[in-house]
Amino acid sequence: MYFCYVDESGDCGAYDASMPDNTGSKYFILAGLAVQDTKWKISLDIFKSFRKKIAREGFLPPDVEFHCAEMIDPRKQKAFTSISIRDRWRLIDEYADTLGQNGSFSIFSIVIDKSKSTLSKDEYLTSATTRLFQCFDEFLKTQQSHGMVFFDRANEKVINTHVRKLLGTGASGEVVKDARIGWIIEDPIFRVSTDSMFIQSADVVVYCLKEREFPKGSREKHDADKIFGKRLSKRLFKSKYGDEEGIVRL
Repeated sequence: MYFCYVDESGDCGAYDASMPDNTGSKYFILAGLAVQDTKWKISLDIFKSFRKKIAREGFLPPDVEFHCAEMIDPRKQKAFTSISIRDRWRLIDEYADTLGQNGSFSIFSIVIDKSKSTLSKDEYLTSATTRLFQCFDEFLKTQQSHGMVFFDRANEKVINTHVRKLLGTGASGEVVKDARIGWIIEDPIFRVSTDSMFIQSADVVVYCLKEREFPKGSREKHDADKIFGKRLSKRLFKSKYGDEEGIVRL
């Protein structure tokens, strides 16, 4: 059995390049982090050890959620504002390295560049979710093992309704045409990110991917755009839906 933890970056709103400050994000990204049940406990212990290490170093208490977006743009979160910007990026890099060094993990990523995609805004979330499930299902078939998917609680209603169509578990009997899923079982499970180190880890994956795919010049001095390639890309599953690296673009 494999467990896949999913988080997102960006929003599902329309994007207008002529008004970037008054529309949705330029992108919508989903990333899944999968681990086998037999490797789950040791992986959790690795995360705990990392959190204890940075707590001992005086950076972040173990009870504070490791949330990349809030860490880089902390506003009034004292736990983050007390850390220098350089150290914040270093902590993200170290977390990504901790993930990348764990050979038990596989990563699935779906990237929508709204300025290039032909999808409508109403299709961003459902299309990305479909592809992520297809990629994870393809992976499970190679392992001859079943899997379950865990989401952060954002967009819970839409995701749950769509996935029940994907899996054919809804009472209505509706299905998504040409998207047969054979190895993923049960409806998605939704977790509060503060309670799940695996969801927080998926957040690190999706945030680093966002920084690489849609870099900001002001962050290049911290090598923000290089973290995913150096630390995490080795764990990408090369699905038939993706490019040579394994990233699926819609």
